[in-house]
Amino acid sequence: MDKKVIKRLLWAVLFSAGFMFFLLGKVDWSHFSLIAGRLDIKYFISSWCVFVAGNFVRALRFHKLDHTGNRLLHWWNINAFYNITTATLPGGAGEAATAYILKRFSMFNILGAFRILFLSRLLDLFALSALFLCSAFFISSDTPYRETAVWISGILFLMSLAALLPSSEQFTLKMIKNMSRHNRLAQRICEKLSELSAISEEQRNKKTYNMTLFQSVLMMAAGVMSVHLLLRAFGINFTPVQSAYCYGVYMIFQIMPVQGIAGIGTQAAWWTLALHAAGYSAPDAIATGFILHGSFYFFIVLIGVVSLLLWMGGKQRVK
Repeated sequence: MDKKVIKRLLWAVLFSAGFMFFLLGKVDWSHFSLIAGRLDIKYFISSWCVFVAGNFVRALRFHKLDHTGNRLLHWWNINAFYNITTATLPGGAGEAATAYILKRFSMFNILGAFRILFLSRLLDLFALSALFLCSAFFISSDTPYRETAVWISGILFLMSLAALLPSSEQFTLKMIKNMSRHNRLAQRICEKLSELSAISEEQRNKKTYNMTLFQSVLMMAAGVMSVHLLLRAFGINFTPVQSAYCYGVYMIFQIMPVQGIAGIGTQAAWWTLALHAAGYSAPDAIATGFILHGSFYFFIVLIGVVSLLLWMGGKQRVK
């Protein structure tokens, strides 16, 4: 194994362990039993169902972005693998592993695999920033960090919108070309960006761009609803706007490339901070952060197990 990879993994383990010990030192263990005691299983199952629906929409979007004719079931399995790797591996290792799987099983070359993942992430950012901006505007004016949230979500929205517009793509490419005339590295970056722009243009020519944008917004809305129902399951009566704001804060932290191994410690911290930002400052906030992370990881693993069984069943039928 490459030394740099080993070093990154060690840093990820240390980072996770540091967050874990810090949070466990502040959590009251009795809070876990209190949260379990007020669990409403109907809301929990509803949250799981909405989560599955959101993942089905993501699989549909992958299928829409695909130009090699892979079946929808294939993209459902890829989506399940993508969820597990990005939730488990640190930094961008999950995207790298998914790109390899796409290259191995989807008739993509490695650049084509990275292009479809890059475009998916860009669409995710557009939908997330739009919903986060709306929630930051409509949430109570005395909500912690509201003004900061408006600025961050607004900047991310404008950046993602500019990246998706063909005119801004061409302007950016022309600017980089002018700057890279005497720089070989910049020329190579410009070539790769041109190829990334090509796949976006291909989707626009297929007239599927509007549909993929709609699917992205629908997917993020499903994420918000899943969080809202899960919070209700644990006795936290947030309004839908508060849940959207909480989800937005959490996802902004998710962008940071410091997730650790399986999000242990870090994800609970992000959820705790998101709950506090949305107005939940109860003593059991840290324990709730751990339970939210565990619940969504359970959802992801369950989808992965179902997808593995479907994949194995498909292989047996082929034989």
